Amino acid sequence: MKKTSARAVPIILCLLFTFITAGVSSIIPFRILESEEITRYYEDRIAYQQYEKQHADFAFSPVDNSIASLLVIMKKKVYLIKDGYDNEKEVLQTKKNYELAHVQFGDLWANKIDGNPDYIRITDRRVEVTKNTVPEYVTKNYKDFYIKVRNEFLTRHVNIFKSIMVQRIENGLTVDRKPIPRKGFEDIHQKYCISVTGKGPDDSTYYAEDADGDGITETFTVNLYDGFCWGFKSGPNIVFIYNNKQKDIEAVIGKLTDFAINGTPEEKGMFSKSFPSPDVISGLINDIYRIDPDAQKLMQDNKSSDTK
Repeated sequence: MKKTSARAVPIILCLLFTFITAGVSSIIPFRILESEEITRYYEDRIAYQQYEKQHADFAFSPVDNSIASLLVIMKKKVYLIKDGYDNEKEVLQTKKNYELAHVQFGDLWANKIDGNPDYIRITDRRVEVTKNTVPEYVTKNYKDFYIKVRNEFLTRHVNIFKSIMVQRIENGLTVDRKPIPRKGFEDIHQKYCISVTGKGPDDSTYYAEDADGDGITETFTVNLYDGFCWGFKSGPNIVFIYNNKQKDIEAVIGKLTDFAINGTPEEKGMFSKSFPSPDVISGLINDIYRIDPDAQKLMQDNKSSDTK
């Protein structure tokens, strides 16, 4: 069994700290997706991982702070495309050089997610077939594939999550709403961190979160506990999107927590069709709250005599 490297342990711990201090309701440790680390390749599957974190001045992030990865395994071939890729060894060497020279440095992870993939690696089982990290080449040849597959894949899982919401009682959907501490007296409107969890038809766990209370979902994960991963505590193994800042991804996942609180468009249509009419409620009132027949006759007779 492959041992976890000494350097990987502090990275995982740092990520745990990141999630705790960010006020996120769930601790979600993860590892950057690498095809050589996956546990198996004999089953067809797709995974998408996206991580973004605001750079803190004069603080080095031990993990790439803006990276998206699309993994496709088909017929024992593994296709991995990345957007925002930086060579980790080069970044760490640059950091070391700055430190030796006693020079302050900013964000060393220069490439950011921009919708233009800049890394591709294809392997047949464990054997590398091709690898290219020239941004112009990868974007020109694989951008259309990357965007189309990514969007279709995410849209499918968003629709599955919406179907869980439509049958929220049967699927055990849970919605958690926690107040976010106000920053000052000027912040008069109470905001809430909203998280939603549900079970998929294959027992996968779906999770969405609006951590800052702005009404937009930034975190969306799908995880299936089937042993597939790419290392110790590698994180959700189907979809992992944390702290999304991309508008095209927001268009896909951005309303999930709002749907959980206020209902999906499908639920609203169901509510509208099944909402009882005033006549139905009138019959219910008459059926539940009855008047004594003798008293009702007396009232009717007196009402009739008053109108003569």
